[in-house]
Amino acid sequence: MKKKHYLALIILCGSLAYLGCSEDAVQFEWRQVESGTSEHLYGVHFADAKHGWAVGTAGTILSTADGGTAWRVASVSKDTFTAVNFATPNNGWLTSIGKVYYTGSGSNWRIQHQIRAAGPRPPGILDMHFITAAEGWAVGGSGTVLHTTAGGNRWESQGNLSKTHLWGVYFVDSDHGWIVGGGGENEDAEILHTRDGGKQWVRQKSNTSNEYLFAVYFANETHGWIVGSDGLILGTNDSGRTWVRQKSTVNQALRAVAFRDAKRGWAVGEKGLILHTTDGGNMWSRYPTPVQDNLQGIHLDKNAGWIVGAKGTILRGH
Repeated sequence: MKKKHYLALIILCGSLAYLGCSEDAVQFEWRQVESGTSEHLYGVHFADAKHGWAVGTAGTILSTADGGTAWRVASVSKDTFTAVNFATPNNGWLTSIGKVYYTGSGSNWRIQHQIRAAGPRPPGILDMHFITAAEGWAVGGSGTVLHTTAGGNRWESQGNLSKTHLWGVYFVDSDHGWIVGGGGENEDAEILHTRDGGKQWVRQKSNTSNEYLFAVYFANETHGWIVGSDGLILGTNDSGRTWVRQKSTVNQALRAVAFRDAKRGWAVGEKGLILHTTDGGNMWSRYPTPVQDNLQGIHLDKNAGWIVGAKGTILRGH
């Protein structure tokens, strides 16, 4: 009898593996929740399991205090907000065209920094990452790289690193960080890496051509991923000294990526595309999606996750 039960268990596990399933995949389900807006959403971030924010067009800021079941809608300007990041449930920042906004209450926002542009229009700030409540980085168009160690009260520009659009930034600690961008026709993809908190930056080889790099995420100092146009996924297990193209089997643009650990991760993109891996990206599988709208941002917590996208789309996973 024990042999039969043992054999049945082996068959079940083998079947799940064959279907591309795992404990993480079987237990996780993405469901659409009511956002209360039809504006396009580009960024999402949670300070803890309950308190989260999503931002997008027409100055839209959504907030939740119950883990994303219910959202409150506000609009603080006419700007398009591109990214949001909170260090605590009260202290947060968001970005737009040439501006960084700040809140110290979680609800009341003010312009904290504004780029003085030489031309008629300042560059867009496209992504932002705060390591602590004091230190953060922001990147954007025309090679924009901003750094603060004063909670955003003072931002310093590192303006000579790149001339291309920089789409993503991520730091695993105060020293080790990556910036990605560029790509497309007649333009090299850009991967910049620092090991000393931005005192020095080095270029890493993407080994790609004519492809945009939109987002970067590292699970730890060595294991990281970059996603981009045409289903591009790059992975590294040596801090980016070598980047290897991972097989995604899709050709839609991927706009965001996040991992729970060095094995389990998600990537999202055009037309409701959701990809999932449980082996560090050696194999990526399509995951069931309840929407067909473009997905732009993802944030993972220990036991939950949130995805945002076009037309007010918010997906909650648990």
